[in-house]
Amino acid sequence: MKKNKLIDLRSDTVTKPNQSIKDSMYHAQAGDYAYGEDISANELVDYCKDLFQVEDALFVTSGMFANRAAISSQTSPGDEVITHYNYHINFFDSAGNAKVNSIVFNCIHNDSGILNIYDVQKSIESKPRYKIFSQVKLVTIENSINGFNGKIYPIDEQIQLYHYLKNRGINLHLDGARIFNAHVESKVPLSEYAKYTDTMSCCFSKGLGAPFGSMLLGKKQIIEKARTMQVWLGSGYHQIGYYGAAAKYALENNISRLKDDNDLAKLLADKIKTLPQISLIYPYPETNILAFSIKSLNVTNDDFITECQKYGLLLFPWLEGHIRAVVHMGITKNDIEKSAEIIEVVVNKFSN
Repeated sequence: MKKNKLIDLRSDTVTKPNQSIKDSMYHAQAGDYAYGEDISANELVDYCKDLFQVEDALFVTSGMFANRAAISSQTSPGDEVITHYNYHINFFDSAGNAKVNSIVFNCIHNDSGILNIYDVQKSIESKPRYKIFSQVKLVTIENSINGFNGKIYPIDEQIQLYHYLKNRGINLHLDGARIFNAHVESKVPLSEYAKYTDTMSCCFSKGLGAPFGSMLLGKKQIIEKARTMQVWLGSGYHQIGYYGAAAKYALENNISRLKDDNDLAKLLADKIKTLPQISLIYPYPETNILAFSIKSLNVTNDDFITECQKYGLLLFPWLEGHIRAVVHMGITKNDIEKSAEIIEVVVNKFSN
């Protein structure tokens, strides 16, 4: 098979700014953000506050930073945070949160990826809550759910959980790194997701195609605490408006096109389903992420990934025997068809 264009499905973080985003950066009105004088960054914050209908918002470097700041501003050292073991906040960042926030994760293990009230209550009641025990101060959810094939977290489940937690004096944080992919598919308003959280995050440098940044959104008192933590950790800004302008342009122009990414992920899933030697790990992809199992091939992730790369396809090794593909704005229908051909060739090679 001839190798042509390199098709990169490792993640939607590999997106590159298009010319329009670069132009927006060139025309940005930057000032000293620390003094509140960066016009483009301030415009981005105001735009997000209006888009999500929240009291306040904080422009931060990354989704990981947004999540850490959310935890920091709603917990104290030794407190407990309930989450799912497969959410990014634990799967990728348990060590970072242990170091920076000194909190304890109480992870729920289930096959749905959804934190229902029963699971959360069981976790709360899994140990005594005397003074010497960690106290549950925060629950975190994720939408879309990276580790569950980009699954959309149902808004009704989120609302039920939010009200349950409020009755117990516990806050709710939503890791919305890919909330825009969920939004275009579910048609749930972004403000509805934000309404039933204390804080939530969103990312600009994934499917939206901006080069940098995330936003932490929520109640003013919490965001003020997060703003202090941002400076304490050496992540305050000065002339950040160039990135602010890029993110604002991406929000204004690139949200609706995420539906194309979701649809192309479904197309790739359809083609993978025709190959009997491999299988989708989760049901049909709801957004732009899909994962498939190569366990029946008796080949390592690294060998499978390396062979695909020889033909011009980059994929991401997840758990052993599981391969992830993520569709983004740099991927076309032809790329998906070519990717399916490469996967079939590699599967057949390791089947013999």
